[in-house]
Amino acid sequence: MRQRKTWISLLILVILGLHALPVISYQAVAQTRWPFLAWAMYARSFPPGPIQVAQRRVLGTTASGSELEITPVLAGLTKPAFRNTYLVPMARHDSAAAQSLLKRLNGESDSIVTIRLEELTLTLTDSGVVRRDHPVLTYHVARSEALTQ
Repeated sequence: MRQRKTWISLLILVILGLHALPVISYQAVAQTRWPFLAWAMYARSFPPGPIQVAQRRVLGTTASGSELEITPVLAGLTKPAFRNTYLVPMARHDSAAAQSLLKRLNGESDSIVTIRLEELTLTLTDSGVVRRDHPVLTYHVARSEALTQ
């Protein structure tokens, strides 16, 4: 019985001693001596500062003059795919993305002739929320497409 307690005590001391190994043999970023000490809890942390959120809304005007909001569901895409394929490029003044979206949407009887991108940036600071409205970007259907419809 005494021998068993001795072995258990030695095992506990070895495990506790292994915790000192990474401290003694510091390896900076490439810490590989002890698995859970390499856990990157704060690897992608950001310093305190303002938090920004961009809200974008796409509106379409049909040939009959009615207005509708163009959503990822209407375009047949997921939200990230819609954002990456159309919203971000159009916000960067890429008219090819707008023309591609118009082509994708214009399979209906009342075709969309104009796309309007409204963008708003909200910044959360220590003093409150700062609202910044961006200029509205308007994209029209390409002239060759307008003639064929």
